[in-house]
Amino acid sequence: MIIDPYKVEAIIAEIAEEEISSRFGVLKDSDVSTKSGPNDFVTAADQAAEERLERALKDLYPAASFIGEEAAAEDPELVNRLEHERGAFWIVDPLDGTRNFVQKREEFGSIVALIENGETRQGWIYAIPEKAFATGSLGDGVTWQNEQLGPVSKTGDVPVGYRSIGSLAPQWQDKLVPALRDKFETGPARCSAYAYINLVQGLRDFALYSRVHPWDHAAGVMMLNELGGRVAYLDDLSPYRPQMTVGRPLLGAGNTSNWERIRAALS
Repeated sequence: MIIDPYKVEAIIAEIAEEEISSRFGVLKDSDVSTKSGPNDFVTAADQAAEERLERALKDLYPAASFIGEEAAAEDPELVNRLEHERGAFWIVDPLDGTRNFVQKREEFGSIVALIENGETRQGWIYAIPEKAFATGSLGDGVTWQNEQLGPVSKTGDVPVGYRSIGSLAPQWQDKLVPALRDKFETGPARCSAYAYINLVQGLRDFALYSRVHPWDHAAGVMMLNELGGRVAYLDDLSPYRPQMTVGRPLLGAGNTSNWERIRAALS
C-alpha cells in the first residue's frame, strides 16, 4: 500500500510545530531526562510528539502497527516484531537529534517510515528548523522540498562523510578507525535525519554507522536505494534491513560506485 505522501507530511509538520518547535530553547529541567546513558536524552517534546504521531498515523492506516523510538526504549521487544512478524508497521523517530535539541543546536528532525512485510515502502525525513521534507516512495523516487532528486554524483578525490562508530566491535575499530582517519574527511553523525538529507542531495558522500536503530535508518536507506545508492554491512555485504544491530559496520552511499570505492579503501 502507498499512502498519500502529502497527508503524512502535513501530519508530521503540524505535530512538529506544536510539540517540538514550540519547546525549542525553552525546555525546563523537568522536561529532560536520560535513557541508556548521560547523553541519551529524552524530552517532553519527544514523548508528546510520539503520542500524537501514533494516533494520527494509525488513523491514516489502521492496519499498520506502530513502533516508536520512545515506546521501544520502554519495551525493547517491540523492535523484534520487525524480524518475526509480517504486515505493516509505522516506524517513527519523533525527534531525531534530541541532544542537539536540548543543547539548542538547530539540527534535529522527525523521521517516519512505512514498512510492509519487511520492505520499506515509504519514508519521510523532516528537517524541523528548515521546515523542509525529504520524501520517498518505493518506485517513485525521492523529493527534497517537493523537487525531484536525480542520481547522486561520484565522489571527489577525497570522499567526505559521516561517522558514528563508537559501538563498533573491537576488530572493526582496529581496522576502520585508521582508514577513516587517513583516507577520508569525516565528521560525527549527530543527527541521522540531517545525515540522510545531505546524502540524498549529494552534499556528503557516505556515512558509516555502528549502532543501527530502524527508526533512524529505514526511511533514509530506502531513499538512497531509490536514487541508485547502496547501504550494506561491511562484515558480510548483506543489504540493510529494518532491524536493530550493534557492533557491525553499516556503510551507506548515494551512488553504488562511491560505495564500492569507499568499501575498498576501508578494507
